Amino acid sequence: MTAFRVWACGVLCVALAAPAFAAKRPHKAAILSTGVYLAAEFDAATTYHALHSCGNQCYEANPLVRPFARNPGIFVALGASAYAVNYLAGRLQSHGHAKWATALRLVTIGTHVGAGAYAVALTH
Repeated sequence: MTAFRVWACGVLCVALAAPAFAAKRPHKAAILSTGVYLAAEFDAATTYHALHSCGNQCYEANPLVRPFARNPGIFVALGASAYAVNYLAGRLQSHGHAKWATALRLVTIGTHVGAGAYAVALTH
């Protein structure tokens, strides 16, 4: 127990003695990229849960996602679609079309959040 206290005290002293570095704000594109992934996974989780809770009465309306909708592959499929959106937005941004890249990411986030919210509404 005393060894742990000595270690904890040493870590605390080093942390407090180190100069405080200002944390850089993340770039807007990085925040939006993260938002695309989170929104896609929110959509996948709510769709997966909604389809499992209603049995065979419900189905996935999107024909591209339908083969993956009733198994955990939906997380991979929507994660891959989020990666594709972020890749295309990154290419747009690198070619000087930052506004279009932001618009693409925002539309994608809105679409996935809307679909996820609809799936949540169906389960309640």
